[in-house]
Amino acid sequence: MQIAIGFVISGLFVFILSREVSREQLAQVLGDAQPLPIAIVVVAVLGSLATRAARWQFYFRPERHVPFRPLLETLSISYMASTFLPLRAGELVRAVFLGSQQSIPVPRVVGTILLEKLFDFLAIGVMLVVLIALDPHTEVRVGGGFIATMILFGFGFVVALAVWRAPTMRLVKLVEAHLPLGLGRRMGLERAASHFAEGTDSLRTPGLWVPLLGWTAVTWSCSIVTAWAGCLALGVEPGLAALLFLIVLTSSSQAVPSSPGYIGVYHYFAKTALTTFGVDATKALGIAIITWVFSYGPLVVAGVIALWAGGYTFGDVLSGVRGQRSSVQNATLAPERLPAAPDP
Repeated sequence: MQIAIGFVISGLFVFILSREVSREQLAQVLGDAQPLPIAIVVVAVLGSLATRAARWQFYFRPERHVPFRPLLETLSISYMASTFLPLRAGELVRAVFLGSQQSIPVPRVVGTILLEKLFDFLAIGVMLVVLIALDPHTEVRVGGGFIATMILFGFGFVVALAVWRAPTMRLVKLVEAHLPLGLGRRMGLERAASHFAEGTDSLRTPGLWVPLLGWTAVTWSCSIVTAWAGCLALGVEPGLAALLFLIVLTSSSQAVPSSPGYIGVYHYFAKTALTTFGVDATKALGIAIITWVFSYGPLVVAGVIALWAGGYTFGDVLSGVRGQRSSVQNATLAPERLPAAPDP
């Protein structure tokens, strides 16, 4: 049912966009795209992929050192899988493939993936704070301020879970016991928090905070460059506020159910973000299409190369998802329960 709903929502957004923008004008705009900014988009996307893999290493420390290459290959395969498979199955592929390669328990791997998402959400929260300071729109200030507060509150909870684990787990157990209608026990809050805590050990080592925050800053700087170059490809020179709003809105929109690759959903919210800052609707949609194609295209190519280099096939990806889904669900780590993962 979730898969069907996702395709319906994607189709609805595609239909809305087709009614708002002339296909003839869109084709003309795309025909005027400049190749150099498009090349910058590709380089920035691949750079983001590499920096994410470098950052992923630190989530396993101090317990173990995982080599960079298997992390990069696994990450590439997972992004490729998310482009074609529903329910963000690429995250499950990451856990299964890396766990098998490096003999790491799947719950431990997914704990690091969840921690990665929280650092990404922290980056989004910081960008929201900057956006609020730069943009005078009341709706941006009110909505952005609320979202930023919730993100920072959630990140604070994770830090507490890592640094003050025992008292935080007692608090979770207390909340689970007192939620009405037994919702806490049904949701398995204590069990989920316990599994997640296994992936937060890196936060207990002060020396790891600098590389974790540093690689996060570099990764999201690549995203800003990607958005800037995508706009520049059609002759649009957006300000910093417009770029931040574009990144925040498209990243947040990944929580909306959609087809694999966020077709329609990404394009609609990217257009909305740009038109909010005065960009022509046709050009805004053209920028969304260029950025999407030259972001997902290189990721798919990188994933295919990683499959070949690792001796895998597409069948291995599918069998890994089917064979491991139940065990991952038991660890409260199913893809649909993961936070939305902002793509490079």
